[in-house]
Amino acid sequence: MRLLFVLLPTLFVAHAYAFEPLNTDDAATVGHEVHQIEAYFYAISANGTYDQVSDISPGEEFVGNGNARTLPITYTYGINEVTEASISASYYFVPTGSYEPMSNYVLGIKWRFMGDGNTGLNLAAKPTLTLPSSNNQQAAGLGNAATNYGINLIASYYWQDVDIHLNASYEREPYNHAYPVGGDSDLQRSNVYGVSIAPVWSIHPRLKLALDIGTATNTPTNAPTYLNGYVMMAGIYSPSPTWDLGVAYLVSGNNIADATTVSKSKRNGADRFEVGVTWRF
Repeated sequence: MRLLFVLLPTLFVAHAYAFEPLNTDDAATVGHEVHQIEAYFYAISANGTYDQVSDISPGEEFVGNGNARTLPITYTYGINEVTEASISASYYFVPTGSYEPMSNYVLGIKWRFMGDGNTGLNLAAKPTLTLPSSNNQQAAGLGNAATNYGINLIASYYWQDVDIHLNASYEREPYNHAYPVGGDSDLQRSNVYGVSIAPVWSIHPRLKLALDIGTATNTPTNAPTYLNGYVMMAGIYSPSPTWDLGVAYLVSGNNIADATTVSKSKRNGADRFEVGVTWRF
């Protein structure tokens, strides 16, 4: 049974690569004429299931029947103080096959329509467009061989030492029905909904710790509709205002309780470890 592996940031529904290493995006934007590059290495390991999905991780979608090692890269540009545009793609080291290793080309626009991005309540919307992968990439789980699109609604509240971010997302995920999706020939739902929440604590001027929790509808049409879940812990160290170093560990399951089961052999889900860097200039 495929598991919706709800993961992090830009171009899809849960995170716009704007707040790596979290899945949950924040309402802040990079700023007028500011450039940002995010490069994070992902190691996804299946546990107790033959495949898993990480759709809600803009640009890092993996729906394969095993483990994955990938490097998603996102470039973001600040059109003005409240609007930013982004493009991302993922390079897969694992799995490999008779297809290009680069996949998941995602375009996104984030518009903050309320708040200053630093204090109090802020609201933003981020529509995204994912370009089609090849038929062989879809069969391997590296994306859908059809144009996908979605929107993420973002609410953030900023206090002095604590921030809370809430996402509500919708994704339209058509695919080429003539090919399996990650080795699974069962029909998949084209409409996927998700929600997530992430409190972030500033424990030092240069160090933040975060807890990210989310859930989304499962994708197989031949299974009862239920909500999969994930729990993530993350840290962000900023040696300077222009650099962030991030690390995170995520566990997923058929629900939040399943995701937090200690025994991997009893958890029908996957683990994800990520580490990387964000550079603004």
